[in-house]
Amino acid sequence: MNTCAELFINNLKSKDLGCDVREIEDGVLVHLSYDNKPINMIFKGDNGSYFSLYITFENVPQEKVVDAIIACNELNTAYKWAKFYVDKDNDIMVQDDAILSVATAAEEAFEILLRVIDIAKDAKQPLMKAIYA
Repeated sequence: MNTCAELFINNLKSKDLGCDVREIEDGVLVHLSYDNKPINMIFKGDNGSYFSLYITFENVPQEKVVDAIIACNELNTAYKWAKFYVDKDNDIMVQDDAILSVATAAEEAFEILLRVIDIAKDAKQPLMKAIYA
């Protein structure tokens, strides 16, 4: 297991937060859920310093994809810490990428996780409106 992933997982455990961990090609996948939304974090590169976080926010019915993309574009202008997009499975994704320092990887990855969760909470109303209105 790479260093940054191991430090982050130990940080989660110290906060009594459970996660699933899986070795993947060239990295480590850490999975957890928040508010019934899957969150996947990937640690790759030297010592796992390349960090990518993905929240699968909501599946979009085909007839609402254009509205969802427009809502994602508006959210991308409002939030610089995260990217919003509709993927090939019509899922709205919230994503963030970062380069971690081994010395601060555990705290830094956890801070990014919290920030992106807060952004996803703020984005819930406009996204739900785009999908279900």
